[in-house]
Amino acid sequence: MNITEALSELETILNQAGARAALAYLNARAGHRFTGMYRYEIDAANALAFYDREHPEMADPGDLDNIPVEVTYCTYVVQSGRPFHITDALNDDRVIGHPSRETVQAYCGVPLRDKDGKIFGTLCHFDFRPVPVPAGHLALMEAVSPLIEKHDRVTYTPRRKVT
Repeated sequence: MNITEALSELETILNQAGARAALAYLNARAGHRFTGMYRYEIDAANALAFYDREHPEMADPGDLDNIPVEVTYCTYVVQSGRPFHITDALNDDRVIGHPSRETVQAYCGVPLRDKDGKIFGTLCHFDFRPVPVPAGHLALMEAVSPLIEKHDRVTYTPRRKVT
């Protein structure tokens, strides 16, 4: 399936079943265990929606709120404004010294932007083991992010001030 077909299918899923179902669709196309959308608020990341391949019944991302930004790889996406991916963190010099390097060993993320173009979060996959990014998948994620950004249930509205 090409990117155009995948985008069409994903847009239908997003409109009919919502963001979590769209994440499950993306997750099925990637090799990573987790897929999520995170919003950045001051110094913490909060899950907008989350999918765990091993525990698909886990629907509430509430446990994934107030994650310090310095322990996420999403911070590379937010700081650069560009996609970032790691296949094997233990063998990637770009993340030497990162606090999650030994735990989260694979990551693939793209920015989510508000209507003014400001980055408010990320769309990402991650895993506790090394995982290659499938060919063309990062391009699909980049193409998908504007659909997700425009979806009425995925808007940037800070829930609370992080202290």
